[in-house]
Amino acid sequence: MARVEPRPEDTTREHLLNVAEALFLERGPDEVSLRMIVRESGQKNQSALQYYFGSRDGLIDAILDRRLEQIDARRGALVEMALAGDPDPELRQICALMIRAPFLLCREDRSFRDFLGLMGQRLLASDQDLNTADDAEREPNLMHMRALLRGKLRHVDPEVLKLRIENAYAFTVLAISRRARRRESFRGRQAELFFDNLADQLAAMLGAAVSDATRAQLEGHGQARELEGVASSGGR
Repeated sequence: MARVEPRPEDTTREHLLNVAEALFLERGPDEVSLRMIVRESGQKNQSALQYYFGSRDGLIDAILDRRLEQIDARRGALVEMALAGDPDPELRQICALMIRAPFLLCREDRSFRDFLGLMGQRLLASDQDLNTADDAEREPNLMHMRALLRGKLRHVDPEVLKLRIENAYAFTVLAISRRARRRESFRGRQAELFFDNLADQLAAMLGAAVSDATRAQLEGHGQARELEGVASSGGR
């Protein structure tokens, strides 16, 4: 690969992340060793890498985390603009806002598109989330979106809503990362059709009526929790 030269503003940590991500995108994460990252970054040994990231998994998590921060920053600009025009958006508009940031980044930033195409599956398998993280400091705009969702979906039981948001997250990552992996365009009519249909699907998934079968499961879980509480208190 062409050597990734450190920029004047880059810290050692940032340069290591840039080199590691470039190698992952070129060769695939499973084909890149820590030794290779150290060599390509111009480090003398693995001490800096271990100091900043601890391990290979820590390095990958840091790359994912940096991209999530990029998404949330883009989301913040979109949210501010949208709420200035409509401070009380409908459910479908909220869903569109939640997914617009990664969609636009795939259009505007080739490195992001390549990252999501390659790492989408790994993102799903990790503890890092695009749409379900509970980290208000790292992703404040995502937390704002979730608050708007809860306000629109008060009729949905909180336990069910949590499951729906998790499923919507997984569906979103799979759909956008598959499009990126296939090198399909994020511009033009077909891309906008993909985006609008995805927003429609998420709104339908989140806002669907809760079935009798699901309600019965909720009631059963509630009764089970009550029995567990009685047993743990010794029947008092």
